[in-house]
Amino acid sequence: MKKIFIVIAVLIVSAAAVVSAYALQSEEKPGSHKEFCFKKYLGLSDQQLAKMKELRNSFRNDTRDLRYSLAIKRLEMRKLFTDPKTDDATLITKHKEISKLRQQLSDKKAGMKIEWRKILTPEQIAKLDRILHRHHAKGWAHHRHHDSQCPAKE
Repeated sequence: MKKIFIVIAVLIVSAAAVVSAYALQSEEKPGSHKEFCFKKYLGLSDQQLAKMKELRNSFRNDTRDLRYSLAIKRLEMRKLFTDPKTDDATLITKHKEISKLRQQLSDKKAGMKIEWRKILTPEQIAKLDRILHRHHAKGWAHHRHHDSQCPAKE
């Protein structure tokens, strides 16, 4: 019983330490590794980064219902697909509904990227090509988890 109490106490103290460390973080730090890489490599100003975050948040809010509908349609498709009584025409119809929603989401995402691009200087836009090529050459998983994969500032 005493061992269980000690384990619980250690977990509580550890959780408190993590929460307090998180609370003490500066608000100036970027929110994600990807954000950090873009800010560092492209030399984004705080104003540019703030505008990009605003666009991202606006995109998320504007597409919330669309993403929800897409998730529901995917669940419906999974249910239909695993039902032996479902006919081919029903599956194809549901697939077309999902494709239409995906296309709408893709179009909105492209619009957001175009708006992001308008925030960048011509020099920053030129650097995007190198980030994208490096990203594809190294692979997404490797790129996401290593700060060394952020392209060095030239």
